[in-house]
Amino acid sequence: MVATATSSSARGDGVCDGGGASVARRGALLLAATATLTVPRRALAIAEKPVEVANYLEAAKGVEGFYEFVPNDRETPAIRAGTIGKYRFAMPGTWIRRTVANILSGNYCQPRCDEPWTEVLFQGPKEGSLQVIVSPLNKLSRRSLSEGESIDAVGTLDGIINALGPNITGNTIEEEEVIKAEAKQIDGVTYYWYTLDTPYAKTGQHQVASIAAKENAVFVLAVSATDKQWAQNSKKLKTIQESFRV
Repeated sequence: MVATATSSSARGDGVCDGGGASVARRGALLLAATATLTVPRRALAIAEKPVEVANYLEAAKGVEGFYEFVPNDRETPAIRAGTIGKYRFAMPGTWIRRTVANILSGNYCQPRCDEPWTEVLFQGPKEGSLQVIVSPLNKLSRRSLSEGESIDAVGTLDGIINALGPNITGNTIEEEEVIKAEAKQIDGVTYYWYTLDTPYAKTGQHQVASIAAKENAVFVLAVSATDKQWAQNSKKLKTIQESFRV
């Protein structure tokens, strides 16, 4: 509550006609309150106190308790620059969004980045965390993709994880750390799915990743967890992995 008893002569505005707030001040307070109420919920999700995604995302179809994230036209530097198209994935409703550091976001190099950048980050209260990373195609291939081509035209299962593994874990990927690697075709697009056990990773002991290519970019959804998180929530984390679409 704002309470002042300042006279008009003390303020020099000549508006107040007694001990109450001035008309101008009441108008300003009303405008400020209206602005606060109209702040988009998605903006609040990356503010100082993030909110759970269930408060602002649409429920994912066919997956109870999961909510689907699709970036809007102004969501990230790469999307604003027109460098990449949209992608989507689902996650539990209790997850929150984390802020991507400017140096990792690709903001400084769009629309022509030479190195991979981080699109978005989300974290669960107990299950783990996820990141979407995008690599320019020319870092992995000497040619552009033709219409209808997918990640299998860029590289093999082994080759792709060797090239992008350090971006997922913060360390190199050894052959024995790849527990499972498989190619899945969904709606005409090939996805590489990986399950990793990475004891020296900076992101966590366990990883699942879904990697796809579209136009001039390679997209990586990587989900990370500790031993305890994986033991209790591996099914949920795999659901996030399998929901990724480009």
